[in-house]
Order: sequence, then C-alpha cells, then structure tokens
Amino acid sequence: IYYIAAESIEAAERSPFLETLKERDVECLYLVDPIDEYAIQHITEFDGKKLVSITKEGLKLGDEDEKVANKRQEIYKAKFEGLTTCLKDLLSSKVSKIGIQKHPSATPAVMVTSQFGNSANMERIMRAQAFSDNNRMQHMSSQKTMEINPRHPLVIKLADIVEASPDDESTQDTAWMLYESAMMTSGFPIESPEDFAKRMFRVMSSGLAIDSLELEPAVE
Repeated sequence: IYYIAAESIEAAERSPFLETLKERDVECLYLVDPIDEYAIQHITEFDGKKLVSITKEGLKLGDEDEKVANKRQEIYKAKFEGLTTCLKDLLSSKVSKIGIQKHPSATPAVMVTSQFGNSANMERIMRAQAFSDNNRMQHMSSQKTMEINPRHPLVIKLADIVEASPDDESTQDTAWMLYESAMMTSGFPIESPEDFAKRMFRVMSSGLAIDSLELEPAVE
C-alpha cells in the first residue's frame, strides 16, 4: 500500500514522486492530516500488506525485472560518475549521498530520505511547532539523498559541462540550483533564499547576455 504525506491534497497531487505511480495506474494514499504522520510510524502494514512511503529511498513497485533494473542502474552510475562525484564534493554538507533515480520522473532531481528518516512533511510539522528551535531541528532533520534523473536533458547537459569545466562559476551555480530545485519540489525548504536568488540572477543575466549586474546611473 503506497502512501505520500503532504500538506494538502493539492501538494500531494503536484509531487514529482507521484508521477511514476500515475504512469502505472497505481493507487496512492494521501496523508494530509498532521496526525497521519505520527500514526503511520506505528503502522507497518494493513491486512497483510506493507505500507510504503513513495518519498523514501529504495522504492520498489514490483512490476519490473530486478536484474534488468539493477543492470540499468550500474550503466547510469558509470555514465554519470563524474557528475555525481562533483555534486557530492559541492554538496557534502547538505546531502548524505548522490544517487540515480530508479523511477525517473519529469523533474531533473528529487530529494529522498532514508527508510527510518522523517519525511519533508514531518519536518514541516516539527518546524511549525511552538517549541521547535534551529538547533533541535538540525538534529531531527533526516539524512537526505539527492537522486538525479539520468534521462533528463538538463542532467545530461550538466554532466557534459562538469567534465569540461567543473570549477566554473556558472557550472557550480547550475549544480546548486539543481540541488535547491530538488529540495523545493520534494517539499523541503531551502536554507538560504538569498543565495538562491543571487544564483538565479547570475543565470538570468547569462541567458540575457548581460555583462554586469551593477545598477545603471540614475536618470537625469
């Protein structure tokens, strides 16, 4: 029995984790009441069927050849080794590891948690509690794994760029934005919206062929 915990039905519907299940016409429970997250920790199965979170790592849908799936993962790991190594070095303080999405969605990357870690929704609930504080939240936050989509054009292009110029500022900006977009689409808040905005402005200026972001002189 697959489930996803989210702030609302609308948030659950928009989740990139749901795309694979929709493609396979597999039903998924929406847990949108705060008490659901606490209750589900004590319910491992129902009527002999395991309860499985689709936002945790190691999701198995049971409709694929494991040998073929594992071989495909090995090929993708070898192909994107340069990119995953670069991302791990860059994001070492933010994620526990970089992996390959086993069930690619339409998004370039997602953030999953360990089987026994708190979901993004649970972290949101704890953060909203009156007694929460930053130090406590750091200890209670789950170890996150960033899974890249090996079939997404942005990831494929970034892998090529990393091979050519891994230390270039624009390359690192793109890598950071990939991480931050994965955090947001997976339901986690980003730590520094200011840094995200600065990187976004640099990428925008590059796309618009603007040489400098210095303000123009005031009009006379």
